[in-house]
Amino acid sequence: MTITQNETDENALLPGAEIVVGIRSLLIWAIVAATMLAVFLRGSMGSCSGGITGSGGFLDVDGRPTDVAPMCGSVTMSANPLVYGAIALIVVLSLTRILGRAGTVAQALRILNNARMVIVVLTLVTFVVGYWAITTLRVEDWNNYSILAPLPFASFDISTHPMG
Repeated sequence: MTITQNETDENALLPGAEIVVGIRSLLIWAIVAATMLAVFLRGSMGSCSGGITGSGGFLDVDGRPTDVAPMCGSVTMSANPLVYGAIALIVVLSLTRILGRAGTVAQALRILNNARMVIVVLTLVTFVVGYWAITTLRVEDWNNYSILAPLPFASFDISTHPMG
């Protein structure tokens, strides 16, 4: 028995192969987005409110001599773990929706494309909010400060210690 060209083309792809390719693409986009957030969404800032005099004493934030060591601090920003959870949830919900609602390959691919776009938009919004949060952060007095946290997109790790 010989195989004709038409039979070879029809049997080249498994049924549903387009959906599998779409799922693979969605997973790759999700992994790349999470990796980019972990690697590139980092920022830090540190300062001390006061200083040291020439004789070894301390200065407060207004430049007056004091016996108490001024406070120093640092803030480190990174992506909030909720963002990673949201990316995973988008993938799982899109696959669940395909199983429950997609009647055709075109519908399944549309669900996958929409999920991929949601991941891209979430990643871009997280980058913008994180960048805004770290660039607008101003902490000069570590004895009394308040920080507007960019939840749920980014989180701050704050540490304070006396100068010296």
